[in-house]
Amino acid sequence: MKTFKQHQLVEASMYDYLWKKHKGIFFRGTGQGGRGTGMGALGKGVYLSWSEGMAKAFANRTGKGTVKQYKIKRGLKICDAETDKDFADIKKEMGLGVRDYSDDPMFAGMLTMMLMDKGYDGCVSDDVATGICIFKEKHVKEIK
Repeated sequence: MKTFKQHQLVEASMYDYLWKKHKGIFFRGTGQGGRGTGMGALGKGVYLSWSEGMAKAFANRTGKGTVKQYKIKRGLKICDAETDKDFADIKKEMGLGVRDYSDDPMFAGMLTMMLMDKGYDGCVSDDVATGICIFKEKHVKEIK
């Protein structure tokens, strides 16, 4: 199976590639009451994955979780955690490397605020376990 990097067009972002490949449909594994895990590596928001299996793994962490499908609004500005200079600069300002994070909710809140100040609607990682974080719920819609 080819990786994203092998499919990537020069001007296309990872998020654009994933959105197009999956027609905007992504998965979310949640615990009882619809709560996520609270990891916050990409900020504060709705975490989604392009892998249903990964979403199931997160749902199973809580014992009785569920997996739901969501459609992400088209045209969002999404920061790439591995390649965008803005992300690297913000993490450096926080005293962290690009792949470092803290599970402190204040870290996720500050990262979100700083990315939103730069005009981003969310953030994506090339790590399927980290996935995509959309900062505002209004940009995702559950598919029933």
